[in-house]
Amino acid sequence: MIDKCNELTNNSEVVVRENKREFRIKNKSRKYNINKVKVDGCFIKDRRRCDYLFEILQGTKIEKVFYVELKGKDLSHAIEQLEATIEYCRDIHCKYSKEAYIVTSKVPDGPESQNLKKKFKDRNGFLLKIKANSIEVDL
Repeated sequence: MIDKCNELTNNSEVVVRENKREFRIKNKSRKYNINKVKVDGCFIKDRRRCDYLFEILQGTKIEKVFYVELKGKDLSHAIEQLEATIEYCRDIHCKYSKEAYIVTSKVPDGPESQNLKKKFKDRNGFLLKIKANSIEVDL
């Protein structure tokens, strides 16, 4: 999936930021190629969608896919955006390991975020991680 919405790199860090929210991939060994896809308004223009997706490749083979939403505090809407993108990409990414991330201004206290994560996993078959302000993933 390479086009004008993508940036392929093997940099030691790949960072996206929006409204003081940040998602960072650390690729210290630089053994992975990372395909950063701007989803919102580029790859998908006509429906709900998350902000970015990242295809983590060894050589030209996709190993893993990260779906990322940088959000204020509306977790339900963020999950809808992630799931709409996951559904849109279902055939493209069906064979690969997947993870989803929401970087939010505030993670709700109590069981609300745990319930949302469990429902997400039940529906999609993989984990959703939610954290305030910044998430960093080591490859």
